[in-house]
Amino acid sequence: MDYDLTYSRNFGLFTKEQQDKLKKSKVLVAGVGGVGGIQAVTLARFGIGELVIFDPGKYDEPDMNRQYGAMSSTIGEYKAKVMADIIQDVNPSIKIKHLCYAPEKEELFNLMKGCDIVVDAIEHICFTYKIEFAYTARKLNLYNLTAPIPSFGTMMIIFDPKGLTLESFSKAPDDKKIWDSYIIPWDEIVLKAPGMEALKSFRKRTIPYIATCAGAAAISGGILASEVAFILSGLRHKKDIVCAPHVTCIDTLRREYVITE
Repeated sequence: MDYDLTYSRNFGLFTKEQQDKLKKSKVLVAGVGGVGGIQAVTLARFGIGELVIFDPGKYDEPDMNRQYGAMSSTIGEYKAKVMADIIQDVNPSIKIKHLCYAPEKEELFNLMKGCDIVVDAIEHICFTYKIEFAYTARKLNLYNLTAPIPSFGTMMIIFDPKGLTLESFSKAPDDKKIWDSYIIPWDEIVLKAPGMEALKSFRKRTIPYIATCAGAAAISGGILASEVAFILSGLRHKKDIVCAPHVTCIDTLRREYVITE
């Protein structure tokens, strides 16, 4: 298939030069479930040239309310493998690498090396791994984007490699031994976060997950993938990137789109 023809509808929004930058870009997406799956496939539809994705999980029935690759035919299959096949079908010219496990330190570093930007779509309950991921991104001077989806909305946080760290932003305890069980107090950090009650219920462990839906996942995929495309193409100037501690919040129920102070 012809790349320029496939992405011809992008022209008018992106110049040929900007689209060529997307074609030459490499992005890593950690986790391809509720948010990462739709973020990755949206990046593919933008015309990103190379993707690295990984996820140790397999689909189950509760995933079907929001996860891009979750279908009756894929229950029990590895998310990374399913999404790699979908992405290759969506963008036949893309170069994609997938892993059905979470790479550790040296391998994670080598996977990130050569990337232009990285996306954290890692489970909330995997705080220690999120910190390792963020540390590696900073070491390689990469922007690290994340957009969790409480309730009917999303909140996008961009970590500048030279700016506020995930540890500081998340109010991580000094004792690293308890990081494995640490739950980020989103409801205290992002006061304009959508679905505050869902966040509080998860942190208090009255429910074992953050309640969310397909609409929130779609919005997360759209806003995060768009921001990645803006940054990589140069359409978004560096001085205009909204980085942590500021957060871009979208709440469809309250019809709010705000950037926190």
